[in-house]
This record gives sequence, C-alpha cells and structure tokens, in this order.
Amino acid sequence: MKRMPVRLLVIIAAIACLCGACIVVSAEEVPYESYTYWTGMSDERKAVYNRRMYEPEQLITAKSLGIAEFSKINNICTGNDGSVYILDAASRIVILDSSYNFVKEIGALDGVERYDEANSIFVYEDGTIYICDTLGGRVIHINRDGVILDTVGLPNSPLIPDDFEYRPMNLTVDSNGYIYVISDGSYYGALLYSKDKSFIGFYGANTVNATVSSVLTNIKNRIFPNNIKLSNTAQALPYCFVNICCDSDGFVYTCNGYTENYANEGQIRRLGPGTGKNILNSDTTNFVDEKINTTYNDGALSRQDIMDIEVDSDGFIYGLESAYGRIFMYDREGRMLTAFGNGVGNGSQTGTFITVSGMALKGNDVLVSDSTANTVTRFTLNNYGAKVKSLVFTTLDGDYDNIKQGWEEIRSYDNNFQWAYIGLAKSYYNDGDYENAMKYAKLGYDRDTYALAFENQRRDFINDNFFLFFGVIILVAAALIALLVISSKKKLVLVKNAQIRLMFNTMLHPSNTFTAVKEKGDGSIPLCIVSLVCYYVATVLQPICGGFLFYKYDPESFNSFWVLLRSVGLVVLWIAANWLVCTLLSGKGTFREITVVTCYSLWPLIFTKLISLVLTNVLIPAEASFLSILDTIGLLVFLLLMIIGLLKIHDFTMLRLVGTSALALLGVAAIVFLLIMMIMLYQQFGGFIATLFSEILTL
Repeated sequence: MKRMPVRLLVIIAAIACLCGACIVVSAEEVPYESYTYWTGMSDERKAVYNRRMYEPEQLITAKSLGIAEFSKINNICTGNDGSVYILDAASRIVILDSSYNFVKEIGALDGVERYDEANSIFVYEDGTIYICDTLGGRVIHINRDGVILDTVGLPNSPLIPDDFEYRPMNLTVDSNGYIYVISDGSYYGALLYSKDKSFIGFYGANTVNATVSSVLTNIKNRIFPNNIKLSNTAQALPYCFVNICCDSDGFVYTCNGYTENYANEGQIRRLGPGTGKNILNSDTTNFVDEKINTTYNDGALSRQDIMDIEVDSDGFIYGLESAYGRIFMYDREGRMLTAFGNGVGNGSQTGTFITVSGMALKGNDVLVSDSTANTVTRFTLNNYGAKVKSLVFTTLDGDYDNIKQGWEEIRSYDNNFQWAYIGLAKSYYNDGDYENAMKYAKLGYDRDTYALAFENQRRDFINDNFFLFFGVIILVAAALIALLVISSKKKLVLVKNAQIRLMFNTMLHPSNTFTAVKEKGDGSIPLCIVSLVCYYVATVLQPICGGFLFYKYDPESFNSFWVLLRSVGLVVLWIAANWLVCTLLSGKGTFREITVVTCYSLWPLIFTKLISLVLTNVLIPAEASFLSILDTIGLLVFLLLMIIGLLKIHDFTMLRLVGTSALALLGVAAIVFLLIMMIMLYQQFGGFIATLFSEILTL
C-alpha cells in the first residue's frame, strides 16, 4: 500500500481548515434567520423563513471610535446630512459623520450641567437637537455646538390634568416645526407644541374599544365597587404611546405600549392630520410574532413590545421589538416583509443584542443601539432587499408595466415571499391576462386582485358564449317544466321508494308528512342517518370546494372532526335534550319521532349549502348579498319545518313549544359544559398519573 505524499496531506488539511473557517465566518456573519408571515390562508398567520434582506455589516463601539467608553447608550438618531448621534446616559452626545467616523462630543450644556438618563434624542432638518431629559421633566433644544436654544417644560394649560406627571420619553418634529412629545405613562396622547413652543393640546389619544358587555360590567363595578373590581377597571386603560416619528409627507406614526387587553393588535398606527385618528387600518393587525420559540429563554415567554418606530423616505415602516431584539419591516400598508436581528443570547455576535435601546435609519442602513453591550449595530440592505423594496414601492404606486420580470426573479430567489405572488397577479391583471392573474392571486392569497380578475374573466366568458349560455338556460328550464307537466298529467312517480318520497315531501307538505310520522309511524331512521351524513358532507364541502373569494381554507389547520362536532354533534345533542325536556313536561313525541322531524327538517339547510357552494364559485364579494338571502331562506324554512313537526308530535301549543325549546337549548349548553369539564378532568387525571409514575421511577 502506497503512502499518501506529505504535500497532498498538507493541501487536504489546508482545504479542510479553509472550509471550516468559511463555515465559522458565515455563522458569525449572520447569527439569525430572517422570516416573514403569510396572511390570508386562515385566521391564523403562518410564519415562514425568507431570504435575508438585511445583513449585519458593522459593530460600532467606543473602542472602534477611539473615544472613552460609553456609560449606557440610551438612544440613537440620524440627521438629514447622514450624521449619526449617539445619546449616552452620562450627559453626553457622540456625533459621527455619514461614514461612521467620530466627529465630536457634546457634554455638559451651558446652564444645564447634567441631563443624566435622558431617554431619547431627535435631530431636526435644520441640524438642531432635541433632548428628552426624562428625569429633569423637560425637552432641551440645542444647536450642534451644544448651545441651548430653548427648553420645553410642562405647559401651564387647563387641558393638563392636575395629577399629570411630565416625563418626556420621545419626541418628533414635523416639517412645519410642530413638536410631538410623548410623556411616560400618559394616556392622553402626545403633547403637541407649535413652532414657537406654545402648547396646543393632546394629539392622537387612544381609546378603549367598548362593547355592550364591557359597558354593563363597568356600570356594575361603579355601583358595587371593591378593590378587585377597581384593579380590573385599571387594566382597561387604553394604550400609551411609547415612541413616535414623522414620515417625509408629515404623517405621524406611533407605536403603542403593551396592555393586557390589547396584547397582540394595533401596535403601530399612522395618525391622520388634525384628527389624530388611525388611518393605517391596523387596529386588528398584529405587528409582532404570533408564537416565540422559548428554547433559548429558559422556557419563558417574554412580553413582546415594539419600543421604537421609524419610517423611511419610501414609506416603509420599521419596528424594533424590545424582548427578542428583532427588527420588523413592513410596507406602507402595514404588510410585513421581513424580520431580522436577534436578542436571544448574550449579544456576542454582530447582529445580536442584549438590551435594545433605540433604532435609526440612515439611507439603506438600519442602526440599532444596545444599552447593555454599549454598541451600535449597522444592518445594510443587500441587493436582494434593494430589489424587493423597489418592486414593492413600484407595485404599491400602481405602476405594473415593468414589474413582471422583477417579481419572477424574486420568486425564483425565494418561493416563500408572498409579495412576489401578489406583484405577479397585479402585473398579469394589468396585461389583461386574467387567468394567470387569478392563478398568482390565489397563490398569494390576494383576494382583491383575484376578484377583479375573476369579474373580468366572467364578463369575457359570458360575452363570448352568450348565445350558448342563454340557450342552455332555456333548454334546462323547458326540460324541467315539461317534466313537471308530464308527471302531473300522467301522475308519474319519480321516486319509487315511499319513505324517500315522504322525506323529500317534507319541504312541500310538512303538515302531511309529520302527521304521517305521528299517526302512522312513518319515517325511516336509516334515512335520518343519511340526512345527517349529507348535512355533514355539505358542511365540509363548503370551505373545501367553495369559492376562493368567500372561504379561507387552509388544509393544514382544517379539522373535519371539529366540523362533525359543530354540525352533526349539535343536531344529536338537540335531539337528546329535546327528548329529555319534553318527556319531563308531558310531551307526546318519542325519541324516534323527534329524530325523524329534526333530520327531515335539515334538507332545506343541505340544499342551500350546496347551492351556496356553487354560487361562491361564480359570484364576487360585491354580490355576497345573494348568499346571505339564500342562507336566511334556508334557515327560516328549517325553523318553520321544525316548528310544524314538533307541534305535531308533541301536541303542544306554540307558547309551550317555545318554552320547551328554550329549555332544550339550555340543556344542550349544559351537556357541552359537562363534556368539557369531563375532558379537562380526564386530562388532569392523566397528568397526575404521569407525574406519579415519574416520581416513583425517580425514587
């Protein structure tokens, strides 16, 4: 056996070391996975990995700048000239140029020796600086040389409550010079000042979404107060603003603090000029994660809270989440594009944090400060991200002429990016290719574009096949009329089986049918089972085969067993509860008769479900009123048949029937409650047995 040459061994070892080094460098460069959410598949969003749009490019520290160590970086911001301002808790502002090189420091101010623990800093378009001196209860306005121009304190105004505590946390100034100040713990909105620093009032106060139940509960708590009820009332307070910014068009954006009542919705808002109302249509939108992997957090689930917000010149929104150190990027309509960064760990790798304290935008760079590590991380938009941003911006502006090739390229890079399918759908629709527009709109769950394309395709189909379409309708109608006339004259029996004929005769002659069920014992239990099966099948087919525009069908989350419980299960519970109640209250109907009446009465619901199934595939959302009318007719006919049948078999008056039916419904609710309790007890007992065995095994 020949020995391998030493030179070859050295080459192989060098290649192996180089590959290992490349792997380590790659892991060091990007220590997180980017992801986004697909919306529209069902009521639950789906998290999917996507191609990275931002890369961690640089870690800025006091050492890299060649200056004294930071005490605690509380905030960061940028100026119009690209300069960067870092706010240190030790009454210090560090200024960098557009290339992230150190320029100068601003320390103690003339007349204001300290502004320790100032929470945030803002640089206006004229280069002047606003400092939120939280502990000092003031906003300090200085120039770039550190000369104080003005201070903004607590206004002397009747609009300010007597117990109001002025603790400026964050602020922004719009292009007209109006100052919006957020005070810590204020539920009144942002304090609004004019250009001359005079107080105008509160802006954009959030409100609590009141329901009938909450109003009645609030009235009861006020009449019969106690400590527990008062604490519950305090929890119903509205959002507090925690940060604020302005876009290039002067719109104000806010992010809201966490409350128990509004934990997962409406965290980001765009406020309309003057009114301060949310115009982003985001009150029911969740801007953070649905679920968090707690593996690296000792199994604990931290509270998610967007603590900083920025908007770039193209209207893209960036939210910084404090618990897990993630940056969420959204388009100007609030649709999430990507999430990047990571705060789970010790922040030792570039792109990870220990305690995020602020965020700023500088061109295509996203800067995030860490108050524990005392670092600033620079994330840079890569080529893929730049292309995505350009395509999204162009698509939202309605310029669909030259985006198809770009979106095809994006889809080839990342098949999980929902916007690619939406962009392709809009592009094909703009070209008049409605079939492909519908295809990609369905893949991207863009129901608006799908509806437009489907409406146009349906119109074109009818125009191209009008005479054929109209002729088929005439022939079908003539055939049905002829069949009815011939069967009436010759007394043809279309359905030979008497029991099947009786079942379908229920909808035309319910009184005769249910009289035969009571007096002659007619009615078939096997046909009742068939009716229940048909009812279940029709209920299952609606979301599976129904029109894309009307149903949100997700194969992964669809549960046919749950459909069985809420359709056939409720019918069976109704039959049992009605029989129990009516037996106790002298009802004459037997269990068999109640079953026949109930199951035979289901056929109007079955037929309307099947007709609705067909109509959802040919109608558009603007024509949904036809479906509502159809469903209402089916329900009313079902109730009418049930009333007639129960009156016949129980020999009740209408008043007695209403009373027993109400008791039967309460019985259904009681049975469901007992079943839930039994399942919970079974689960707890199973957990107890499992724990007992594990304890025994560890002895």
